[in-house]
Amino acid sequence: MRLFWRWVATSVALLITIKLVPGLAFSGNPLWVLGAAVALGLLNVLMRPLLLLAQVLTLPLSCLTFGLWAFVLSLFFNILAFYFVGTLGWGFRVDGFVAAALGALVMSVINAVLTGLVELSRPRRGVA
Repeated sequence: MRLFWRWVATSVALLITIKLVPGLAFSGNPLWVLGAAVALGLLNVLMRPLLLLAQVLTLPLSCLTFGLWAFVLSLFFNILAFYFVGTLGWGFRVDGFVAAALGALVMSVINAVLTGLVELSRPRRGVA
């Protein structure tokens, strides 16, 4: 059930991001947004080992920048995933790298807020 609510939060975050960021557009069946959200989630899961490897290989740079490099690297992987999903032809269009960068950044923030709200609304077990 938790996975379902995260999927819903990601889909809503994607819809809000499309409305807010210029250069992002959606046309076609609204259910394709759900598919695009699934594709974004799967790409993030598949790219996670590559991200971890890149973070380990660039650990000295991350230490020198006090962790800022890890954030930049993570954002770069999110931009790549966002841009790739836009090229799938499912009615979701990304017009260039800048739109993908803004979209990935905005969607990350909105998705974090929505996921936090979903997590807060769930009753905790084992806590008195």
